[in-house]
Amino acid sequence: MIPTDHDLLAARVEELRAELRALPADTDDARARALARWIGIGLVSLGNYGDGSTFLRQALDLATASGNTRAVIATGLNLGDAYRYAGEAETADVLYRRALDTARSQHPELVDFALQHFGKHLMEQGHLVLARAHLREAWQLRSAKGDTSLIESTQAALDRVALLIGQANTGTTADC
Repeated sequence: MIPTDHDLLAARVEELRAELRALPADTDDARARALARWIGIGLVSLGNYGDGSTFLRQALDLATASGNTRAVIATGLNLGDAYRYAGEAETADVLYRRALDTARSQHPELVDFALQHFGKHLMEQGHLVLARAHLREAWQLRSAKGDTSLIESTQAALDRVALLIGQANTGTTADC
């Protein structure tokens, strides 16, 4: 995640932080959760993984406490991304697996998102065959949804994993 306008994103994150700080104590937790999530995503996009993870953890805790499993899945994926970008692969792996398991059991409409995030993580970790399997399943689900932007995103990831598998097959044996 690379912001197209770093300064604008930083200013927007500060506005959201001010809004979160100004929320009255009796405000619905859903608003605090949404703000914490967007602040966390913004901070991660700005490369501030530590603070981003803190806000995303807060959002995940609020989603869990409210029983909002859709928000738990989405925020868990975002937190997984934060750890992935920070180089903490093991923690990211746990979060992606948990989000995928929850999506499969409770929100099948979100499985493709969990597969996409997890597949890209697996690709970056060199688990190319497993990554390809996750991404193929995501592609199939997204094709059934008919959303071309999601299909294109998954196809780009599949093309990348195919290239990496090809390179591994022509060079030394990789962890495929």
